[in-house]
Amino acid sequence: MSLRILHICKVYLPIRGGVQKVVSAMASLTSQYEHRVLTTGEDGAVKRQTLNGNEVIRCRSYLEIASMPMAPSLLNEARHQAKNSDLIALHNPFPLADLALATVLRLPPCVVFWHSNIVAQKKLKWLTFPLIYLTLSRATRIVVTSSRMIHNSRLLKRFEQKVTVIPYGLPSIEVEHQTQTQTQTQTQTSAVSRDYFILIGRHVSYKGINVAIRAMRSVDSRLIVVGDGPLFEQHKLLAETLGVADKVEFFTNVDDDDLVRLLQPSLALILPSIMPNEAFALVQLEAMRLGKPVINTWLPSTVPDIARDQKEGLTVSPGDSVELAEAMQRLLSDKHWAKEMGERARQRFNDHFTEQHFKRSLDAFFAELLTRGS
Repeated sequence: MSLRILHICKVYLPIRGGVQKVVSAMASLTSQYEHRVLTTGEDGAVKRQTLNGNEVIRCRSYLEIASMPMAPSLLNEARHQAKNSDLIALHNPFPLADLALATVLRLPPCVVFWHSNIVAQKKLKWLTFPLIYLTLSRATRIVVTSSRMIHNSRLLKRFEQKVTVIPYGLPSIEVEHQTQTQTQTQTQTSAVSRDYFILIGRHVSYKGINVAIRAMRSVDSRLIVVGDGPLFEQHKLLAETLGVADKVEFFTNVDDDDLVRLLQPSLALILPSIMPNEAFALVQLEAMRLGKPVINTWLPSTVPDIARDQKEGLTVSPGDSVELAEAMQRLLSDKHWAKEMGERARQRFNDHFTEQHFKRSLDAFFAELLTRGS
């Protein structure tokens, strides 16, 4: 009988996002274990189904408070599922799950994957902090993506002795596929300037999409923004108000293949995030594996450790549209330098962030935890 790992996360596929992609990758890369996912879903979502060979259990969310789904049935479901699990993998931030685990008296070995700090809900810190602290106290291990995450979190510093660093990884893309997608993109986006920048992310406040739009007032190029979200119309209106609507093009409902096709001819990826909610940004790896430099920001998270300043890209101050525009113009004015950084980005991806690296780290990590708990 396979050892059973229960993943608990706020939302899951088919809703797209970085955490969802990481959880799905963990399950597929360590298929020697039985993986189940406990998550939330809005009214009408499939309550139980099998996705990619793994059982997914969704507890109905009736509303959201401070971006946290209110799904009361998750409390009972977590207790029930914990009894039938050899290991619990909690994907934070998700305070409701912390509350659920607090009610489980005999907790199996538990690992907390610390995807990001809770930033936007500071007013509720007095309520969530004790629950999170209790979870971390009871956890066997805590996983972060870089030591930078520990050094910039007072809470994690208290548990530094149980923290393990495991960077994420993505599959490599074959050269043949790159050539094919580049040809397809040149046909499908013929209206787009050849030297365009690309920004990939949901239209939410911490992504800094408004900063990038403001920067375009001083950039002699085009920007493609890929994604959807609650601020989508607001960002489109901002581009029109600032007179850069002819420079900024918005794409929604883009699948993984289309994303590759849009990334391939671009000059660089723009990641203008302004808050440490952006803890890793898998989109950096998506660009780097295609040989694209990245312009990111000096966040107190793993973000600037992926594509490093002056090596695989440029790093600018969060929220500074002038500095961002200057970085974009530097790449435009020296495309040979931009290409060199892109090649270094590809090499860094191959050396540290492939799916194979991620799998080796996960195999060793889960084997150690499950052997200890058996």
